[in-house]
Amino acid sequence: MRARNAAAQAKLADAASLLDYAALVREEGGRAVWSDALQRALDERVIVRLPASATPDWIDRTVMIPSNRRIEAEEGATVRLVPGMDTIFFRNEHTHDGTHAPIAPGDRDRNVAILGGRWEESREGRAGYGRSGKHDAARSLFGVSTLFFFNNLRGLTLENIVVAHAAGFAVQVGDVEDLSVRDIRFDDCYADGLHVNGNTSCAFLSDIRGNVGDDLVALNAYDWLNSSVDCGPIRDVVCEDFELVPEARYKAMRFEPGRYTYDDGPEVDCSVERLVVRRVRGIRTFKLYFQTPPYRFATERPETGGQGTGDDLFFEDIDIDLAGPIDELRPYLESDPVRGTFAAFEFGSLLGRVRLERIRLTLHRDRFPYSYLACTGPKSVVRGDLEIFDPGLSTVLRRLEWRDIEIDGRPVRDLSPYLRAIAIGNARGTFGEIVPV
Repeated sequence: MRARNAAAQAKLADAASLLDYAALVREEGGRAVWSDALQRALDERVIVRLPASATPDWIDRTVMIPSNRRIEAEEGATVRLVPGMDTIFFRNEHTHDGTHAPIAPGDRDRNVAILGGRWEESREGRAGYGRSGKHDAARSLFGVSTLFFFNNLRGLTLENIVVAHAAGFAVQVGDVEDLSVRDIRFDDCYADGLHVNGNTSCAFLSDIRGNVGDDLVALNAYDWLNSSVDCGPIRDVVCEDFELVPEARYKAMRFEPGRYTYDDGPEVDCSVERLVVRRVRGIRTFKLYFQTPPYRFATERPETGGQGTGDDLFFEDIDIDLAGPIDELRPYLESDPVRGTFAAFEFGSLLGRVRLERIRLTLHRDRFPYSYLACTGPKSVVRGDLEIFDPGLSTVLRRLEWRDIEIDGRPVRDLSPYLRAIAIGNARGTFGEIVPV
C-alpha cells in the first residue's frame, strides 16, 4: 500500500510555491489571510509548497483538495484557522454522506498527500459537536466534527505533520482505501486524534504521539450519528509506535464494531478484521465493545444498532498501567461486584480470534478488586434516568490466544484469574477457547 501511494505521488509534477499566489492574500483584522491563495494554488498546480514563516498563515474558510495533489510544508511553516471559524480546514473534493445509503461509486477522489507543517485551530478547549469542525456552515454532513476530513478517497498520505488545538477530532477519515499516516504529533488537541470510520481498508498508521482529550486513535467501524458519516467494515490495518503523553486526560483507544441500518432497511456489519496493534505506550484501556449514545431508559430506546463482529485481532508489545477505570463512573470507583468490572482489554462484540502477546500489565487490585487483563460481556452504568451503555447485549470471544504476559512484574502461567465474563440479567459474555501459544 505504501509503495502504491508513493508511486502515485512520484508521478506528480508541476510544483509552485504558495508565495506565487501572494497577490490573493487579504488583510482581515490585522491578519494575512491566505485562504484564497491556497485554494487557487491547489486548483491550478499539482504540488503546492508552503515556506517557513515567522508568523502563521491564516485561513478563514474550508480549503478543498482535488485528486492528484501534494502539499509540502517546510519545517517552520504554520497555518492557523482564524478565531471563531467553525468549519473544517481541509477536505477532499468529492466528500459524501454515507449514513443514509452506501456511497455510490463514480467520483472517488485519489492520490492526496500532506507532508510537513503545523496546522492549528484557534481554540483552547473542546467545542462540541456542531460547534466546530463542521463540514460546512449548514452542517450538511451531520457526523463531521474535525479539522481535516477525508472520505470517498483512494490513496491518502499524511506524514510528518503537527496538529494543534483542534476542538473536534484532529483528523477524521472514512470510506478510504490505502491510508498511510506516519509521524503525526497532536499538540494539545481536545477530542480524538485520528478518528477512522467505516469502509476503510489497507491502512498503515505509525508513529502517532501527543496529547489529546479523547482516544489517541479510534477505529470506529460503527459510530454515533454525530461523529461519523461512514459506516461499514474496517479491514487490514497496522497500528504501531503509538505514545500518549502522561498528562493526557483520557488514556484510551477504541475499536468499535457494530451493526448499522441504512434508511431503506439494509443492515451492514461494521466489522473490524485483520488488525495489528503493536508497540503502544501510555494507553490504559483498549475498548472493543459496541456502544450506543446514552439514552433515557424509561422513555427512550437506544440508537439503532447491535453487536458487530471482529476477527484476527493482534495486540503485541504493549505496556499498560491500569491505575484506575478509564471512565470514572460510580460502579467502577465503588467496585460494584458486577457493574464495577473494568479491564485493559474490554471485549463487548462478537469476536473470533484475538491474540495478546508481550503484554506487560500493572493492576491495582488493592483499590480496584474487579480490574482485569480482559473482560467480556454487557456493561451498565445508570446516571439519574440515563443508561450509559447497552446492558441487554450478549457478547462472545471465541478464541483468545496469549503468549508472554506479565502482570505486576511476574510472568503469568494461568490466565484465568485475570479474565472476567460479565452477566447482567439474561445478557452475558462468553470466553471460548483460551489458548497459550
